[in-house]
Amino acid sequence: MVELMVVLLLMTVLISVCGSLAYKSIQVKEEKLFKEQLSEDLHDAQLTALTSGEYVSLYFYPHSSYYFILKGSGAQAKYLAKRDLPDSIKILDTTTLPAFKFLPSGSTDTFGAIRFSINGDPYSVHYFLGKGRFYIAQGR
Repeated sequence: MVELMVVLLLMTVLISVCGSLAYKSIQVKEEKLFKEQLSEDLHDAQLTALTSGEYVSLYFYPHSSYYFILKGSGAQAKYLAKRDLPDSIKILDTTTLPAFKFLPSGSTDTFGAIRFSINGDPYSVHYFLGKGRFYIAQGR
């Protein structure tokens, strides 16, 4: 009976350690995939504006679980993408640029930062006025 209890204790410890490692691995993968997808979406939106000669708008809503990209303006606007965010990623209300657009020239007419919380860690996408340059940074 004692041997069975020892084996069960060891199995419990092993399962709990493996479970926590797997959870951390999933969080790291979600973070990496999100940053890559966001960067790709921003580049694609800029390229679409350049090639189509139309405005391409991006909308980020604080406390929502998605962002979306529209091509064109007004009633003729078409969805290019809608990205749902995992539960571990939140758009923060300290975002200074919740929506912006690429001009047909590929540049922007505004600047600011989109702030996220990824697994509790702060991240931001900083956007620069003019040529549509941006970078993703950890921290505020």
